[in-house]
Amino acid sequence: MPAKPTKWGIKTFALCESNTGYALRFIIYTGKNTFEVDRSSKLTITEQVCLELMRGYEDRGYQLYMDNFYSSPQLFHELKQRGVGACGTVKHNRKFMPYDLQPSVLALNKGDDPVFMRCQDLVTCAMMDTKRVHFLSSIHSDNTFEKIVRDRKSVGGHRTVVRPVMCDAYNDHMNGVDVLDQKLGSYSYPHKCPKWYMTIFHRIREVALVNGYIIYCKSVPTGKKPMTAVMFREKVIDGLLDGWEMCSSKKGRPSVTEKPDRLTGRHFPAQYTDPKHRPECVVCSDRTIKKRVQTRFYCRNCGKPMCATDCFMLYHTQKNFRGAARNNMRN
Repeated sequence: MPAKPTKWGIKTFALCESNTGYALRFIIYTGKNTFEVDRSSKLTITEQVCLELMRGYEDRGYQLYMDNFYSSPQLFHELKQRGVGACGTVKHNRKFMPYDLQPSVLALNKGDDPVFMRCQDLVTCAMMDTKRVHFLSSIHSDNTFEKIVRDRKSVGGHRTVVRPVMCDAYNDHMNGVDVLDQKLGSYSYPHKCPKWYMTIFHRIREVALVNGYIIYCKSVPTGKKPMTAVMFREKVIDGLLDGWEMCSSKKGRPSVTEKPDRLTGRHFPAQYTDPKHRPECVVCSDRTIKKRVQTRFYCRNCGKPMCATDCFMLYHTQKNFRGAARNNMRN
């Protein structure tokens, strides 16, 4: 979508509660075949999106607010037949929009009163705000009210304008998806996922967390301050980890054999009582290279003869103490 800040990615259509941003339903767009469009009704893809999202909410008194990407007279008529009211901005060149409200026919200047037209149960309005805006509604009439707005060019810095009621209703309720996106972006998963299904997984997880926090805030008694969103997420993490034992994992293959006793515990050197008893050191004495080293010292705990200097340390700290001794000799 070239006009969006994020032009490429996975597109989702969401139905949200207008005040809290609670996600009621969302659809992942997978192409033109995402919806089974009824060709006899000649519905467009965007119109089919709204009907699919509102499935199950018909004839229950709900009102649907949308922007001009979705709204059209044909869609509003279809929603009206299903017991769903609708309101939103609309493009002036949509099919079945009145010709008399087209910019080429009706010129509007800043400060002009809004112009209304009615067709059956639909009311459309053209007004000049910062720029020209068209509204379409099946739940409002042509009622207006006066509103004081700021204007640097007017005397006193304010001026009075005539605003349609449907315009203010649209501004008050057309923010459910924006509120959801704001809450999703506060603590979003910061890593990019090369796999598309991981992106969808993290999206579903974040929507579930946001919905859970909204329900929690609604359940907090009046007068009691709810916990923050960060604290709520920490509580969720603690609940998921409850009953699991945390252990540190080491990289690489796990050791097949356990550590020998010489590498654990406390060890102390001792000296043989017989001065003539000089066995070979188990560390630095090596008959394969014709090196013979005798010693009068041994480890009191292990009972092995070894030199009381470096050999004692290598034997009790290195798994391959002979290899470490050869390296010391080369150095």
